[in-house]
Amino acid sequence: MSTQSIQDSLRGRFSAPLPEFHKRRVIFWHDEEQEFASMLDELDLPGVNLIKLTGTNNFAVKKLLLHDDLEGDYLVYDPCTYARLQDNWLIDIELSGEEFRADLLSLRMQELGVPATVPLRKAMKSYGKFFENKERVAKLLSLNSDYSTVSQLHIDILAVLAGTAENTPAGIIRGVLSAGSDTETNDAIINIQKFGNSDTLWELIERHTGYRNTGAPTLIPLAGHLLLTALASTTGTITGLEAMVSNEHQQFCVSLVSDWLRSEDDGALYEIAREVETEYRLPERFEQLEIDTLMDSECFPCINECILWAYMTEISNGVIRAEEIIKTVERRRTLKWYQPIQDYFDGLFQTAKMQQFYQKHVSGFHIAEYEKLWAAYCDEYCEMDYFYRRFHAAFVRALKESSTALDDLFKNVADYVERLYKNWYLAALGTQWTTLVKDELSRNTRLVGVRQQENFYADFVKPGLVNGARMYVIISDALRYEVGVELTEQLIRETKGTAKISSMQAVFPSATKYGMAALLPHKQLTLTEHLQVLCDGNSTEGTVNRGKILAGVHPGNVAITYKSLLSMKQTQRYETIRDAQVVYIYHNAIDTVGENLITEDQVFPACDQAISEIKNLIRIIINDMNGTNILITADHGFLYSYSLLEEYEKAEKQLLTGDIMELERRYMLADGDCAAEHIMKIPLGYLGSDLSGFTPLEYIRMKAPGGMNYVHGGVSLQELVVPVIEFKNIRSSSKKFVAVEKAKIQLITQSRKISNSIFHLDFFQTKAVGGKITDAAYEIYIADSNGIPVSDTQILIADRTNCDDTDRVFRIRLTLKGITFNKNEPYCLMIVEQNTASITERIKFSIDISFANDFDF
Repeated sequence: MSTQSIQDSLRGRFSAPLPEFHKRRVIFWHDEEQEFASMLDELDLPGVNLIKLTGTNNFAVKKLLLHDDLEGDYLVYDPCTYARLQDNWLIDIELSGEEFRADLLSLRMQELGVPATVPLRKAMKSYGKFFENKERVAKLLSLNSDYSTVSQLHIDILAVLAGTAENTPAGIIRGVLSAGSDTETNDAIINIQKFGNSDTLWELIERHTGYRNTGAPTLIPLAGHLLLTALASTTGTITGLEAMVSNEHQQFCVSLVSDWLRSEDDGALYEIAREVETEYRLPERFEQLEIDTLMDSECFPCINECILWAYMTEISNGVIRAEEIIKTVERRRTLKWYQPIQDYFDGLFQTAKMQQFYQKHVSGFHIAEYEKLWAAYCDEYCEMDYFYRRFHAAFVRALKESSTALDDLFKNVADYVERLYKNWYLAALGTQWTTLVKDELSRNTRLVGVRQQENFYADFVKPGLVNGARMYVIISDALRYEVGVELTEQLIRETKGTAKISSMQAVFPSATKYGMAALLPHKQLTLTEHLQVLCDGNSTEGTVNRGKILAGVHPGNVAITYKSLLSMKQTQRYETIRDAQVVYIYHNAIDTVGENLITEDQVFPACDQAISEIKNLIRIIINDMNGTNILITADHGFLYSYSLLEEYEKAEKQLLTGDIMELERRYMLADGDCAAEHIMKIPLGYLGSDLSGFTPLEYIRMKAPGGMNYVHGGVSLQELVVPVIEFKNIRSSSKKFVAVEKAKIQLITQSRKISNSIFHLDFFQTKAVGGKITDAAYEIYIADSNGIPVSDTQILIADRTNCDDTDRVFRIRLTLKGITFNKNEPYCLMIVEQNTASITERIKFSIDISFANDFDF
């Protein structure tokens, strides 16, 4: 070290402000090795008196500093060593003064801001190898710690060696465990052994977690102790694992695990938790526990699997606790490790919803009038089709994206769902429906009292063409009613506009060429001898011909496909519709998949695709084509069942006597003299044809080429009920505009004092989700006055749709961190909207608990 740098350092020390009540500064420069003795005469320290101790002048110097001169600044150079403390006559002055050292260790201490105390100097000296590397030193400096105690120095060095920027005991333990369970390859352990102090590490771990190092070749016992101690806070101690749990250190372990679960390195926790599960056979142990015991626990990924295993096993045995399953899924979705296995939970949830529907209507669908049954289907019964669709969407995703021991059990659940849907719902509803409409349809294809697809243009399109308004009509092939309900809800929730859904009866046969023709403006539909459908004598086959029919009403009217519109530039889109009163846009996502034998099992995912594409199309119409009024409808619905059909579910064409002109899986056209057994006969007078139509009852299919699972053409409610969605875009400046609002929550627990480290709070969702009220997720935790969390974080998903206030109450469980709390300091309950970091509410709380962290580390 150069004379100049030493001189600069000393000048800086002497020019610094004096401590309180001090009139002068006395600095002792210790140099036992006398490395800097030759530099003393070169120093230039204005206003500072330099004294050199010789070992014989200590008393004289003491007299000078304590009696002769009480105001002058002094630099006392001390090259002496003392065998005993009492041999140093100046020790009392040293302790009240300051110390300076110019050796490497002292310089390091100065650089780090480490006080020059004997314990800290001793600790610094023990880490000599650590300080040989500039990168390690730089990381230590970046922590900006206040080294008032030896403990913080130990912690910071361990943190650097463990590869973590979190210089806390919890951060060090996480860093060590994140580096892998094998101590031979764990970089953190290796670095601490080489450049730190392993004993210090294990002492820190024992003090905070209660785990005592046994010299095991892996860190699995430590991880097991930590995770099982945290788990015990929600499940109690697991039988046979009592030795793995430290009740005294539980709060620290809970806090560590909770923070780790919600950190960016949660993948490391997942891996080590899986190893602990295997080592201690946790799945076998958890399977012996009640689901309620596991409900709030999230330390181990296998907890989700055990809960699923229990419910799926029960369903396989014919036991379905629907309300409990729904409650469990709603709880588990807010906890860790849900996402990798969410499709299984979603499948269970839909199964439970189907079971609730069954329990509500177990006696059947005994409505005596078809108009009322039609209305009941639109209002409620179609939910069963929705639940079934959502189940199979989740089922297909689960089997495609994962491979677990749950798959066979999930297939058992799918078997139950299939029986419930097909053998009960489709059969019971279909039987009642065909019983009610058989006589009416045998006389006339039109059901009196039900709005007809044939009148779509007159009933929906034409009334919207007032004052020069333009009407956009989206016709999505096979968009059945329950899919339309979901689309309507999303449009209300996600757009500025309004949307309402109603229904109309598809023509028979409920197939594309008939339904597409019925949706066009016409006076008469005609079926030719070649089985082509004409609209007032004009072909209705293909987009071009349909466009000509529309143009016959108004010259600028156009028909176009979704794909063509999508490929156009904005200017092209506007030019295409510039002179139009009516624009028909043909969309096909469901039928094109369902009609293909190879892809028919993807029809439910295609429904989601259809919803997404229609919403995109609406955005295009609004933004690029200045559209306001939009109708969304379909040519027909469909029937779909996942499992292969049994022979008794198929009908032979031999049931029909006569000449068959057209044979499909859900209908036949034959000459008027035909007769049939167990098949409904329907006249085709609306098509000006002498032919007769025939359809099998309920969900029975005719044996015909092509797939048998996805079908349409018959008269089931799923095929005949066609949605009509009336969407109107509303500008934000309009008086009719209603903004989308996220569901809000409010704390209803009255007490604002926390006296236990684990406590519960109750919240109320102020409005039911529906219409323009959309669901929202909130993060809830306790924070100190600086906004730093002092508890774990819980997720509350406000998505309840029930108007009953009691159904919109939530209870969450919070756990305070293992730190010291001041009952006189303010704390806040923080309610933060998830993914936005928007703080919706701060509620003041006081914390008065006896727990305090007295550890030195």
